[in-house]
Amino acid sequence: MKPRRMKVRRAKPHLALLALALLPAFALATPAPTKLQPGLWQFHYHSQVAMAGHSVPPMDKTSRQCIRETDPTKLPLMPTLPANIKCTAPDMQTSDKGYHVTMSCTASEPHGMASKLDENFMISPNHDGSQIAFNGTVQQTITGAPVSIPAALVKISAQGHRIGTCPAPKH
Repeated sequence: MKPRRMKVRRAKPHLALLALALLPAFALATPAPTKLQPGLWQFHYHSQVAMAGHSVPPMDKTSRQCIRETDPTKLPLMPTLPANIKCTAPDMQTSDKGYHVTMSCTASEPHGMASKLDENFMISPNHDGSQIAFNGTVQQTITGAPVSIPAALVKISAQGHRIGTCPAPKH
């Protein structure tokens, strides 16, 4: 037997052991998505707008919603958009932290102006589906305005947690 072949055979078990050792890490990197617990949820929303030369106070809102849809990516965390805003289908990537969502929107504005919105969010349910966090940004640029309008960066965060069962429907 040639010694060279023996060395190659010895290296293969080490590579196999390395691959087996890394399997749990790969399995943990993309866990199965957590389903939310259905019921009455309370959400707190916070947004802050940054625009050069302008001071915009932060906005805070708290609301309660009856959640029947248990898929965290289908939660109505964002307000319904006006008809003049058109968006691409969201691109969603699942990770160990939750769901990373990106999408772009355009809005036709009065007087020939147009807004472009680039959105980037992270949706993170906890391990048992009783809490969720939503954090992200919206970058807005406006073109076609008679005067220059600086770009705006909106930072948005929302936290929600289940507080009980949904009230019975009223007849």
